[in-house]
This record gives sequence, C-alpha cells and structure tokens, in this order.
Amino acid sequence: MGEHPDLKAMETHLGSDTIPNTPLPTLERQGLKGLPTLSSTEVVSIAETWLSSFAKEATRASSSPSEAASGILALLNPSDAWWRDLLVLTWDMRTFSGLEKIRAFLEACLPRAEMHDVHLREGSAFYQTPFPDVAWISLIFDFKVREGREEGVGMGIVRLVPVPRSGGQDGEFDWKAHTVFTNLESLSAFPWHFGPLRNSQPNHGKWAAQRGREALFADADADLDAPPRPYPNGSPQVLVIGGGQSGLDIAARLKALGVSTLIVEKNAHIGDNWRSRYDALCLHDPVWYDHLPYLPFPSTWPVYTPALKLANWLENYAEALELNVWTSSNITSLTQDTETLKWTTFVDKDGVQRRLLVNHVVFCTGSGVGSGNIPVYPGRDEFKGEALHSTQHKRALDHAGKKVVVVGACNSAHDIAVDYYEHGVDVTMFQRGSTYVMSTKNGWDVLFKGLYSEDGPPVDLADRIVASFPHHMGVGLNQRGTRHIADLDKDLLESLHKVNFRTNLGIHDSGFTLLAWTKGGGYSRYRR
Repeated sequence: MGEHPDLKAMETHLGSDTIPNTPLPTLERQGLKGLPTLSSTEVVSIAETWLSSFAKEATRASSSPSEAASGILALLNPSDAWWRDLLVLTWDMRTFSGLEKIRAFLEACLPRAEMHDVHLREGSAFYQTPFPDVAWISLIFDFKVREGREEGVGMGIVRLVPVPRSGGQDGEFDWKAHTVFTNLESLSAFPWHFGPLRNSQPNHGKWAAQRGREALFADADADLDAPPRPYPNGSPQVLVIGGGQSGLDIAARLKALGVSTLIVEKNAHIGDNWRSRYDALCLHDPVWYDHLPYLPFPSTWPVYTPALKLANWLENYAEALELNVWTSSNITSLTQDTETLKWTTFVDKDGVQRRLLVNHVVFCTGSGVGSGNIPVYPGRDEFKGEALHSTQHKRALDHAGKKVVVVGACNSAHDIAVDYYEHGVDVTMFQRGSTYVMSTKNGWDVLFKGLYSEDGPPVDLADRIVASFPHHMGVGLNQRGTRHIADLDKDLLESLHKVNFRTNLGIHDSGFTLLAWTKGGGYSRYRR
C-alpha cells in the first residue's frame, strides 16, 4: 500500500448548523474554583430545601402564574437551564432551554396543571461528580397534577449545580437546577391493569373462544350494507400499523390501560421483519437496553441477541401478552372524518377486505429498513453482476467464489463484510464518508455502566434517567465520554486508519448518540 498518510488526518470532524455545541456546567464556567465537599446528610438536606421551595411556587401558580414562574426561575441555574417535559405539564413532549423560554412555558402550563403533593423520593438524592470539574446533586421527586377524574401522577428528576451566591463572600454558593425533567406516569381515572389490578376472575373453558373473537373484531363489519361499527360495538379504539418491536410495545402498553387495540402487520408472522434480514445480523445493543414492557428477557438471555432469536421472542411475546394481531394484512384505505375525527380503515386481511372505524391510528412502520435507499450510479445498468441492498442480502455463501464490494462502512456494512471474510469470499469495503467507530466493550461501560448493565436499576427507571438529559444539553457530556472511549479504543482506531479507513467522533465530537437520533446511522459499534 506504500506509505500511510498521517493517522490523525484520517479522523474528520462533523459540525452542525442546527444542533448547538452546548458546554457542560463546569466549575470554571460556573465561576467556582473547586469541588464542593458534602456529606450524605447535607446532600439530602439541600435536595429537600430546593424541592420545598419549588413545591411552594408550583402550588401557587393557579392564582399567581407570573409570580410563581419568577419564583421557580430563581431556583434555576441562571446561565444555563433546561426543562424537559413528557406529557405531564404540556400534554406533549417538549424541551425548553434558557430562562426566557422556560418562563413562557411555566406561565402557560403550570397554572392549569395544579401541581400538588410534591415530595422527595426516599433514597434518591445523590452527590455526583461525573468529571473532576463537574458536580451536581441528582434527585427524584413525585407529585400529582389536577384533581378528580383528570388527576395525574408524575415524577421528576432534577440536577442541582453550585452557583456563586449573589452578594455572598468568595466561595459561597447556592444549589440551583441545571436540568429539570417532568414525566406523566399515569392517570388516576385510567390505571394500569397489572399487579393488584390484573384480571382476578377464573376462566373455565371459555378463554380460547373469547381470545379468538377478541382478535377477529368480527362485529366491526358484520353488516356489509352498513358502515363499520365503532368501539365498543365492533372496531378497536386504536389501530397500530406495523408489528415490529415498537408496534408490540405500544399495543402492550395500551392493553394494560384497557384500550382496545389491533396491530396490522404485512408479514406472515410477527418477527419476520427480523427473520428477513441477513443471517449474520446480531443486535449491537446489549440485552439490558432491549427489554419490552411486562415481559423482560430472562436472566439466561445472551448479552447480544441474534436476529432470528429476537424474531422468535417477539412472536412469543405477542402471543403471551394476548395482543390482537392481523398478519399478512395491508391497509388499502385510510380516511379521517373531519367532524368526528374517527378513521375509516379498509384492511386486506389474507385476501379478505375488512372495514374498521377507529379513534386513533399509530404508525410503527420502522425507520426505513423495509425499503432500501439504493443510490443510482452511472453505468449500473451495464453491470453484469448482482447488485443488492442490505435488506435484500441473506448470507455470504450465496456469493461463494465471487468478488464482492460492500458500499458503506457502518453497522450493517461491517456485519456483512465480516460474514463474507469469515466464509472465504473476496470482499472489499468502499467507504464513501467517515464513520464513527467505538467498541461496545469500552464504549458501553463509559456511557451506560450502572444504568443499562447487569448491576443497573430496573429498565423503566434507567429509561427515565436517560430521558432526563435533553439531547442538546447532553452534547458536552457526550463529548467527554466520546474522547475517553477514543482513548480506550486507540489501538482499534489506529488499525483502521492504517488501512485508510476514515473515522470521526460524531456530531460536535459527541459520539453516536446524536447520529442515531438525527440520521439513524453513520456509526459502527464494534463487538469483536
């Protein structure tokens, strides 16, 4: 190959015009000289004091919204504050940054929320120093919003950072919120039907017939001369289009709320979206990150799940949770009544036309893997060989004895190229742009150890902790982790550079997270 270029030149940097390069609230940025020293008792006292002030302001928002907003703003980090709300205050999924935007959000949403019963969750306050120059107190609190039939139960996660005390002596500081996360856990009028609220009635010899009728929704269009009948006289309340893991997830959650739901899946079996992929496919996320609601993977499950094994699990999951699924079915027409807002749906179910009238439609059709994005190259029509997208590829031995070029250099490309190599097929990888590469051995521990790991909390809590970091706020945090991972992966990255493989460190050098959220790709997580 001749002399290699300077290895550092093989690393490129990705900026962004739409994602801010948000720094961490370091001690220097906060105007402090050293890490505070706190006992566990002091940590709890600081958390309780802050939360007591917050609760006082929140509960008076109904009568004095502007004053309450000002009072809460005084509890936030003045130079850099974030508030992420999932449904409980906004009935939406919103993130607000900066005191001005947070004030507008609080004045608009907090009065009608009627927040009350705010209390610190026992054992949830911790002093954390993720880096030598970053310190915060993390706390979890529970609360309620509204009352009566509209009452909701919420939880929040706050991170308090030290801020120099206004007018105080040198070294004096207060603890103010850098991030606030509020989440709707449940609605009192619509409780989750699990645990103490699970079905307690015995069923002698009726279950099979009841399940068959429930899944068929036969009464929805029994009269061919009449419009389809809505819930509860025939149709489901919710139609979910797509029976992959997301469709199953949302159907399981809705079922637990007592909401009648139907999944329509084009494949012949649940799990076929994974069975149809290449044989060498194995999940790049570890098992602790991949659990579905109510039926976690058993403790004997491998860390990395082969695609075919996952496919079988998903099919069994749908059966065990009694989810209503129509396979080999396609939506042929979907129209919404502008007055009732209900959706009339025509479904081709195994060649039989069915009609439904539903309240809501949820699209869970995936991120595009079902229809490959195949670029057009000049002269491709003259190419005598076989050209496949990764969604059409099955196994390396299909091309035994041939020369293969894999166009692309991210997860799927590496999976497929390695499969060819291990089966003795002459393979070349063609890299069009640089790729973020990290080993899961080093990267996962840096990013998620203590969360999605063998010693981590329940995945429901881990999900909430991760969600409490707004994506843009997390840029600085991820930059630190990404640099540390790159140091640990030095030998791997240098070996790639030596064969002219170009790497980057992600958007704003923040690793794979923003690439995943904005592009759904652009990275390769190495597991070997």
